[in-house]
Amino acid sequence: MRKIALGLSCAAMLGTASTSFGALGVVVNEDFNYADTAAMSAVWAGFDGELRTEIDYDADLTPDEFGQYAFHPGGSINAMTLGAPVVATTDEWIKLSVDIFDDDTSLDPLFPLNPDNKRMSLGLRDTTVPSNIIELGMYNAVADVHFAYRAILFGSAGDDPNWAGWDLGTEPVGANPAAAVNRFRGAGWHTYHVTITPDTLIFEFDLDRDGTIDGTDTYDVGVESGLVGFNELRFGGPSGITSGGGGVHFDNIVLEIIEAQTALVGDLNSDGFVGIDDLNLVLGNWNLNVPPGDPLADPSGDGFVGIDDLNQVLGNWNAGTPPAAGAAVPEPATLALLGLGGVAMLRRR
Repeated sequence: MRKIALGLSCAAMLGTASTSFGALGVVVNEDFNYADTAAMSAVWAGFDGELRTEIDYDADLTPDEFGQYAFHPGGSINAMTLGAPVVATTDEWIKLSVDIFDDDTSLDPLFPLNPDNKRMSLGLRDTTVPSNIIELGMYNAVADVHFAYRAILFGSAGDDPNWAGWDLGTEPVGANPAAAVNRFRGAGWHTYHVTITPDTLIFEFDLDRDGTIDGTDTYDVGVESGLVGFNELRFGGPSGITSGGGGVHFDNIVLEIIEAQTALVGDLNSDGFVGIDDLNLVLGNWNLNVPPGDPLADPSGDGFVGIDDLNQVLGNWNAGTPPAAGAAVPEPATLALLGLGGVAMLRRR
């Protein structure tokens, strides 16, 4: 395992969980805009929760109500069987996204700002064995992790991470300020993504649902061959287990087939552009072994952040599409090293 920190249409009475198959585009788009819980249960079999009005927490934590979502208490699952399985190929990948709301009511007595007592998730799997199981959500059995993901029962060509979590940074909270826990923002909506290729899983997490990806983990995992493909979506307790800290809220479940993306050489932070942010990743870890250096700063994969990594950035400088936000301005030291790197590139050719 290599971890890099890098046709069915539901009637109106059943709601708006639209599905389609066989081409690039959205396969499932679930916004839970159903007439009532019974209508939702006709689409999501075994539903054990209820429809509620969505609460959107702004930056000032003022609740604004809009739309509907599904609340699930855990202890069971509700599932949607896809009309046709979805399969990742070299040309077409699978992407799954979901918004999950945590009400911050499951409190750890030592760290009262870190609600770490929930086991809830959105899942995607092949039910024929079962195999190729993916979960996105919360799992309290992972040390110092609240927001978590899972991949298990994949092919022998790869390695399953099972339950793991993003490194979101740490901050002291709660009754013991000397101790640090994985960063948490309290009650709010958060967005999870996973992109599935024939041999990798890319897990992404957007804390506070603000459009910024706060954590990215990529695993080399061989998708089990000889099976039908991913054919079921489910939400609730992972494999139906209970959640001691209570339930969560699910919304905006999107399963789509996307065009395979070619890696942009030098784009170390995966923002689609080779620029100053990528350069600073290398310079900020210059001359470090990996670990403790950031794996993102070692695109050459030789375990050391040095000239080979710098040359990958400089050799593709300004390639891609610049981010919408204004680019960072290089500091004098950065410009100096940039010049040295250019000289090094010339010497290596």
